[in-house]
Amino acid sequence: MTTPVQLWGEIRQLGYVLAGDDLEPAIADWVRTRGVGPWLVVERPTVVEFSHRGVPGTLEFSFALAQAGAMQIELIVQHNDQASTYREFLAATAGVGGLHHLAWWPADIEAAAAQARDELGYERWSGGRIGADGIFTYFATQDHPGTVVEHANITPARREAFAEMAQRSRRFEPARDPWILTRP
Repeated sequence: MTTPVQLWGEIRQLGYVLAGDDLEPAIADWVRTRGVGPWLVVERPTVVEFSHRGVPGTLEFSFALAQAGAMQIELIVQHNDQASTYREFLAATAGVGGLHHLAWWPADIEAAAAQARDELGYERWSGGRIGADGIFTYFATQDHPGTVVEHANITPARREAFAEMAQRSRRFEPARDPWILTRP
């Protein structure tokens, strides 16, 4: 059997859906207890072409990104009541939240979506676009319905920014360095 790692390479991100509407307490926890930082916070980006389970809608959310070395950590809060993978995950975890997705950044997001469907049997669950090329898609997996798979279209410029964040994370000292980045 072919695996996601064989198809798309390394897992690039662990995404956590948080209960509530505030990223700051979770960022503080990750910094204090795990030394992960600095964080890039994106408040309420405009999401276009959003749909969940084939139904179009309007997603209002915010997220924070940090590198823990090569692994990216994403913290997500949803601000509206739009049906979404985040809302369904919170319901499934009795409002606690937790590890929501494993993300891959495939070079060809369209080909990867076809592989997810045809070779792995994954069902497109939710997705949209942020900006001109920030496509993201979540897939429900049959083997492990609690944690889903995400594909994100990461441009070369964004990959470079994340690589710089990874280098900064290796030198990050919470008592000395700012916890929040103004830019990646």
